[in-house]
Amino acid sequence: MMPLEAAIIELLRNGGPCCLDDVVAYLPNFSWGEVFGAIDRMSRDGRVLLHQLGYST
Repeated sequence: MMPLEAAIIELLRNGGPCCLDDVVAYLPNFSWGEVFGAIDRMSRDGRVLLHQLGYST
C-alpha cells in the first residue's frame, strides 16, 4: 500500500481539486483524523493548497 500522503497526491493529480470528505471517502483504509493530519502537514509545507469554498466546504 502507498503511504497516505502519496495516495492523497495521486488522488489530486488524477481528479483535480476536491473537498476533504471526497479524500476521506477515496481512502477508506485511513481514518478521517489521519487524512486530516496528512493534509494539514502537506498544506504547511506547500505540497497542497487549501481553499474554503463556503461556510463548511
